[in-house]
Amino acid sequence: MSTEREKLIAKIKKCMRLAQSSNEHEAAIALRQAQKMMAEHGVTESDVIASEASEVSTPSGAARKPPRWEVALAGIVADAFGCDVIHMQGYKGFNAFATWNYVGVGAAPELASYTFAVMFRQLKKARSAHIDKKLSRCKQTTRTRRADLFCEGWVTTVASQIRKFANDGVVQAAITAFMKNKHPALGALPVNARNEGRQLSEREYGDYAAGSIQGRAADLRRPMGAPVHEALE
Repeated sequence: MSTEREKLIAKIKKCMRLAQSSNEHEAAIALRQAQKMMAEHGVTESDVIASEASEVSTPSGAARKPPRWEVALAGIVADAFGCDVIHMQGYKGFNAFATWNYVGVGAAPELASYTFAVMFRQLKKARSAHIDKKLSRCKQTTRTRRADLFCEGWVTTVASQIRKFANDGVVQAAITAFMKNKHPALGALPVNARNEGRQLSEREYGDYAAGSIQGRAADLRRPMGAPVHEALE
């Protein structure tokens, strides 16, 4: 449901569109009306531009410090659909949770959120299968670290497939204005890079290669206007 401010900005945008009329008299009246409403209600040009963008969230697998492969997947999806993405953290009662929030124009945030959810679900399934098949005898820390390498390989392969769904013509100014208004104090995202700076063994390179191969089997069907929660059912 639209807020009163959103309804006001919609009226201002309508006046601005009328201000492009070839009828000079009509255009002048519409422009004055837009300027009057903006002045009376403290609406800036940035607010109007930001209204072109929207934000859609999807669950993250990590409440605080996501692994590097999850960050990479979220970023690849954002780039493909011309969105910005942020990792938002919160609490439900005493339980911490996080979401990936995609900010973009038109249908892009919804499609990006859907794409991440589908790819993330498939990757977690492939990760579990690789652990059961190859890493079940490893100690927990080694198993997790090597499974991360598998996921990194998987994400690298899937990146090209995700980019096939990219949207063109996104207005970056709207995204920038939206982020400035809604998320002005974002800091750097801490990333869990379990293999950072390590000299990988032959087996560990094998995990990465296995992920790359499994990534070829990833299946992504672009939704045709279906909401994310429906497309995932």
